[in-house]
Amino acid sequence: MSEHHLRDDIRDDLRGLFVGDRTIGDSFLAPVVFVVINARSSLGPAAVGALLIGSAVALWRIRKGQQPAYAFGGIIAIGFAAALALRSGRAESYFLPGIVGAGAGAVGGLASVIAGRPLAAWSSWLYRRWPLDWYWRPDVRPAYTTVTWVWIAFFATRAGVQSVLFAREQPELLAAAKVITSWPLIIPLLIATYVYGNRKLHKLGGPNVTEHLAGALPPYEGRQRGF
Repeated sequence: MSEHHLRDDIRDDLRGLFVGDRTIGDSFLAPVVFVVINARSSLGPAAVGALLIGSAVALWRIRKGQQPAYAFGGIIAIGFAAALALRSGRAESYFLPGIVGAGAGAVGGLASVIAGRPLAAWSSWLYRRWPLDWYWRPDVRPAYTTVTWVWIAFFATRAGVQSVLFAREQPELLAAAKVITSWPLIIPLLIATYVYGNRKLHKLGGPNVTEHLAGALPPYEGRQRGF
């Protein structure tokens, strides 16, 4: 694949992070509002503020024609996190679902690698809907396994750092960690793993999806566009 096509693919895929049903661009607004209001007032107003900003974002996304299910799902997540903080009386409890989610991502990624069905391949399949059996080919799967290891490390580090801050009762630093490990870190990591995974896929010498579906025999043209 040419560098021009690779850049086009990366741009198109990353656009979905900010324009689409499941965006990450607004994922850190509610936690920041929660921490700021809590520092100036108390947990009650902070919970209300987080829910209000979450509701405003959800309504904005619905007006943009995005799926209501994802928008309302965000409100539910914020409400659950706020309820944990109110119930425990600890502001840092607001971030507990995110910590658990990051840990689950690391464990799930590890389990997928052990099972020989790397999480990066499932993610690609959900997005692109290429044939599942293509991903499990021995001349394709290693590329997705390598990328999955990178994301395992990311989720494990994210969960580990935030767990330490949670134990030290530092909600302000937890909010900062959440912001940093949202799109400012995810975007370059996505680009890096996309480029590396795509190049490794080509080096493996396997068929592209079209060749796979046609039952072509080696040597393959390969050069699969996308990852």
